[in-house]
Amino acid sequence: MRALIIGVGQCGTKIADLFALVDFEALAINTSKSDLDYLKHIPRERRILIGESLTGGKGVNANPVLGREAMKRDLSMIMKKINSMVGYSDVDIFFLTFGFGGGTGAGGAPVLAEALKEEYPDSLVVAIGALPLKEEGIRPTINAAITIDKLSKVADSIIAIDNNKLKESGEDITRAYEKINHTIVERIASLLALIDIPGEQTLDSSDLKFVLNAFGSFATVGYAKAEANKVRNLSRLILKSFENEGLYLEANIESALYGLVAIHGPPELLKARDIFEALSYLTKKIKGKQIFRGFYPDPREKEIEVVTLLTGIYESKSIEDIVIIAKQYAQSFVKAKEEAETKKKELLTGLPDFDDIYPGGVNERFD
Repeated sequence: MRALIIGVGQCGTKIADLFALVDFEALAINTSKSDLDYLKHIPRERRILIGESLTGGKGVNANPVLGREAMKRDLSMIMKKINSMVGYSDVDIFFLTFGFGGGTGAGGAPVLAEALKEEYPDSLVVAIGALPLKEEGIRPTINAAITIDKLSKVADSIIAIDNNKLKESGEDITRAYEKINHTIVERIASLLALIDIPGEQTLDSSDLKFVLNAFGSFATVGYAKAEANKVRNLSRLILKSFENEGLYLEANIESALYGLVAIHGPPELLKARDIFEALSYLTKKIKGKQIFRGFYPDPREKEIEVVTLLTGIYESKSIEDIVIIAKQYAQSFVKAKEEAETKKKELLTGLPDFDDIYPGGVNERFD
């Protein structure tokens, strides 16, 4: 299958750059020239600076209104570049990578997603966005909530990555962010690498597209990996990929409509009993009762890798917390603004004009 990665904004282009490192077709779009120059793996001819007349190439300072306008102004240029990359071959999925709390990504990603859906109606558009840390404050939270709303109307699925997982790491902040970005790429790349590959039971492009075509709902990618000689219970390893430690989104997996499981490892350890025990449990657990599966015995492997995908999720504490906080702030801000306007009106009502205080017109005074 063919996937095109499009990074938007600082966070999104860093993730797209890592996809390019592992040989995915990738495009980087940003309002900051220095951020584009920082990339290491996406060729320069596939780095697009937008909104230069608005920002001078210095970014939008987390302002999604400017990010949206920058994307709109240069959308035709971006679509021409994408058209030249796509050529005459079909693209199965466009993955848009970005940060929900920023400016260029939050403002620009929904605009680009809508344009891609119109231009390539047979391709899926899947958003992969990093949710802001709670400690980042109210502005990124509002940006994230509004962007979630906009993307839910145009994207086929939204794979949300909760950056609050950073706090579970004891590493410094730079390494923690890098780890999250590498994890996103590892999981998506591992999944895509197994699509259309021969196996005992194969996942093909149509399976993945069916699962991701989930009405603008949320999705999460789970992962579990272990050295083959240390795996005592394969069923437990599969289930681990669906648990909190295996996921990067706090979500109720029981609310999912669809699931997909890919298992790769030494043939002698891929026991049918263990696999079907786990899959039977998961099929009963999720609301949609549909799990696609792929089994890939490989005698060269020394590890067992499990990649899972859950889509059609409508219950996620990570998402709900962001939306609720944003709504509460928006309501309090609107109320405070109305109160300020009322007080200003009350304070200033009854003041005379200058003409009432200084009798005699200008012409009369200087005749």
